[in-house]
Amino acid sequence: MSVTMEGIAKAAGVSVATVGRVLHQNGYVAPETRRRVEQAIQTLGYIPNQSARALKSRRSGLIGNLVLQNLNGLYYRITDSVLRAARRRGYQLVTVQITEPGADELPAVENFISLGVEGLVITSDAFVPPACFALLRRAGIPAVAVERGYLEQGVDSLTVEDFTGAYDAVTRMAKKGHQRIALVASAADLPVERQRLEGYRAALRDSGLPEDPALMELVPEYAAEHGKQAAARLFARPNPPTAVFCGADTLAAGVLQFLSEHHLRVPRDVSLAGYDDVLSRLFAPPIDSVSLVLSGAGEQALELLLHRMAAPTAPVEQRSIATRYQDRGTVRTLQETQT
Repeated sequence: MSVTMEGIAKAAGVSVATVGRVLHQNGYVAPETRRRVEQAIQTLGYIPNQSARALKSRRSGLIGNLVLQNLNGLYYRITDSVLRAARRRGYQLVTVQITEPGADELPAVENFISLGVEGLVITSDAFVPPACFALLRRAGIPAVAVERGYLEQGVDSLTVEDFTGAYDAVTRMAKKGHQRIALVASAADLPVERQRLEGYRAALRDSGLPEDPALMELVPEYAAEHGKQAAARLFARPNPPTAVFCGADTLAAGVLQFLSEHHLRVPRDVSLAGYDDVLSRLFAPPIDSVSLVLSGAGEQALELLLHRMAAPTAPVEQRSIATRYQDRGTVRTLQETQT
């Protein structure tokens, strides 16, 4: 049987009102009386009814986190940052991880609403249907999107500077003498992928290098097998690349597998860099990668969410997550790769 405030009051020999003052830290209670109540709470194993408390205070203390599982595992790092930021503000994070984008979101949002979350963080999901945002608006629950944005839905967002990250990586390769720089990336169907592709193209253009379609492999998804297949096509051509920039570490893993199987060494024979810096440090050798600066991402996401709670009609805000190139020595000058 569940322990009630009445049961605590009986065990401690006090009134229910006194128990309430101790539990809610509201009003004066004599030290000896407080000690007896706290002892009864501990002995009986009382757990407060958060649902009832939420109904009374109109606050649940819960923030939802809708997460799309992805192959590169980036969502783990984002969720950890959001979790820590929520705890610092006294909130509990309720995470629902989905695997079928575009289909799993609606029931997940309905569950979040039934739980009474005060806000929702959408992590790495570019496929949330408009119906979900309509439900959230009707329920008065604000949302913030991290990594993937929904400005058209009036949702505050925190997105990555993907153009800059790709541009910097490819420019670095060009400055080291590489003229045949290949791209292995996910097809440019969504803003994140388009930004990385445009960063690659702009870096080639600004470095005075031609854009060669034979060096661009756009694959269906961020899977290592697709990276391996793309590498097989690139290195089967008459004039293969001397450097390969990958739009994700998972794709770089596949490229690295192909190179290893064909006795091509990184960076002696081929320079290689990845993106997102989730797996790159675990490879053999560890490879260069574009890292996302996520140390303050959770704080920014919570700031946006709390601001939206306080000011529902304020202008929609977009903030950015910076990138940083992690140099592990796998992009060498062209002369060095040929020695």
